[in-house]
Amino acid sequence: MTTGRDEVAEVLAPVLSAFHSIGEEPLQAVWWFCRDGSTSELVLDFGAVSLVVIADENDDSIGIAGAETVTLCNAGRTCGSHLEPWSRLIGKPFGWGWVTVNQQGYCDGLLLSFGGIVPQVSLNVVASSIKVATVAQCA
Repeated sequence: MTTGRDEVAEVLAPVLSAFHSIGEEPLQAVWWFCRDGSTSELVLDFGAVSLVVIADENDDSIGIAGAETVTLCNAGRTCGSHLEPWSRLIGKPFGWGWVTVNQQGYCDGLLLSFGGIVPQVSLNVVASSIKVATVAQCA
């Protein structure tokens, strides 16, 4: 017998595989690409593998993929490693990744943790732009 959890895991497996490709490597750098004043792409560099996050402007969904860092060209991208929240996460190992699905069935966000299991960063696509926010920690 399959459960709802099994069905969801099967459907999301291609998306979640991007997180598995990173392993527990430390975050080395963060790059972003702007198009028409909106952040359309983020690259989280974990050494040999990078997590590429893309805003789909057609439906405001988020796409992720693992890519070999050496195959990526940072031309046109801006380094954001010195900005919050990334500056305090550089050097920390990747922990966990979650995808969020809105009430209309679109995958439009991610939660990321570094150095542990508690999410610290939220990425959401709003108006075709990737928005970065810190996740408040409850006591």
